Amino acid sequence: MKLVNRGFISIFPNKKFWSWATANCAEDNMVFENAEPSIYLIEEDFWEEDSIIEKYFKKIFKNEFETVNPNAEIWPEVNSIEDFHAYFKFNSGNMVFDLLKENITSTLD
Repeated sequence: MKLVNRGFISIFPNKKFWSWATANCAEDNMVFENAEPSIYLIEEDFWEEDSIIEKYFKKIFKNEFETVNPNAEIWPEVNSIEDFHAYFKFNSGNMVFDLLKENITSTLD
């Protein structure tokens, strides 16, 4: 087991997000029941959850809505933390463990 030098934010969509997603999904076969959270890796050491959300909420918002429909013109406006809270709840932490022996791979954007 390896300790990874990252913290995390786990994002849980609220009913408001699911209502939007159901009405605007780009794929007919997307299932929204029993959805799992999205996990975003962040810097390992942070002191205030609010400041870390403030730093990343626009990137998280874009990724979550883009997953449902890539057409940004139909996304709701989320310009503040309050707007973000209307669509998502979240948890964060700074202990990430890798239970696998294989190296972590990633894609670059």
